[in-house]
Amino acid sequence: MFRQLVAGPNPFNNINNLFVYHPLQISAIVETVWLNRNNKLNSGATSPFMPWSPDISYPILSSTNFISGYSWVGSTATVLNPFLPVGATLVTPLMQPGLAGVNPGPPTQPTYWDHLIYAYVIENTRIFEIFRKVLETYMFSEDLETPTPPSQLFWRNLEFLIFGDAMPSMLWTTSSRSRRDEVSNRLTTYYSMFGIDLAHAPEIVGQHPYLKSASANRDFIQTFEAFGREVWRGIVNVSNTSGPKDTDQTVISTLARRMYDMMATRRLNGNLSREEFRAVAVMSFLHLAVLYDSPAVVDLKASASSPEMRLQKIAERVGMKAHPKSKPFFDLAAPFSKLMQQIESGAYNKPALAQALYYPVSSISENAEKVIDQYTLATGRDLKSQTVSVVPHPKSPALPALKRPTPHPQLTSGRTNGQAAPKQ
Repeated sequence: MFRQLVAGPNPFNNINNLFVYHPLQISAIVETVWLNRNNKLNSGATSPFMPWSPDISYPILSSTNFISGYSWVGSTATVLNPFLPVGATLVTPLMQPGLAGVNPGPPTQPTYWDHLIYAYVIENTRIFEIFRKVLETYMFSEDLETPTPPSQLFWRNLEFLIFGDAMPSMLWTTSSRSRRDEVSNRLTTYYSMFGIDLAHAPEIVGQHPYLKSASANRDFIQTFEAFGREVWRGIVNVSNTSGPKDTDQTVISTLARRMYDMMATRRLNGNLSREEFRAVAVMSFLHLAVLYDSPAVVDLKASASSPEMRLQKIAERVGMKAHPKSKPFFDLAAPFSKLMQQIESGAYNKPALAQALYYPVSSISENAEKVIDQYTLATGRDLKSQTVSVVPHPKSPALPALKRPTPHPQLTSGRTNGQAAPKQ
């Protein structure tokens, strides 16, 4: 969700502003994104849950009073510069590209967010656990350097909005005394939708026990991998100039329809849409923090050339390790989200439509190939190889045991050659 919010010609400046907004401003952003959602792909449009009214959100989004400080020397208040990193320029929440509001008046532009698979893939890097450990270290020790003001505001937002007790009136609040905790809730949601656990679930399940629904989509991975292999056959066969072309559009569309039905069944009446919204929002906020040398990264002396290297360096500051395959996870998350949204829209449910996944070369086919490449790297399961079926051969009946023939009485001389002893 936050990835779409800051997407524009100067995304890093937009992110710098996002990180120093007042928690109430970020809350107003969240409520407005849900209000203006055009997320039929994720069934959020059918959810009965209502967000804050624009009468509440709009004044918060348009005001700079939440960002700026004031000097009360004299009879009137003087606006101070906001606590932005050096070189950053002020962008009010209302003018973030994902909202694109026009003064005067609340934003009405349609909004959307990533598929739940995005949150699942990003969380596999262990980014949530790593940032929680850093926050705890800042709170209870002086083992880390004192963060700068922009970084302090970032960690304040993390503590209040992501690791703290959420406001009960907020749309994205999915925790309560009836649920174990937010992590357990996400693990249950992942399992329900995809039939799989996080890679590091065995390490955290002791603190975050969770339930596995009996109606979960347990064969999602098997179906997706079969789908990926068939799409890859199509990509390979497009460039074939000779030899057989075994692309089967019917099989591709059948598998796509199977995944479509799995997702639709779990999402009846907008079920799990808020859980997805919350998970995607949390993981995208953390993802943005390591997407560049943000103030939090710089203060932790974790500057690097890639998200996975920044995350690993941050983890090392608090005695942890990121997932060794964090790079393919980061590279997979957004393309996988896009592909799953297309599948959920029914884009490939008919054989004639399935061809777009591999021909002609387009953003659709390139995205599908990227998912196949990065999925293979992240999981170690090669979607470019055809499955080999082992056909059991029918077993022949065992031969009867051979019986040694009974020797003739006249040949029982006891000699080793079986001959009778000569008569004397």
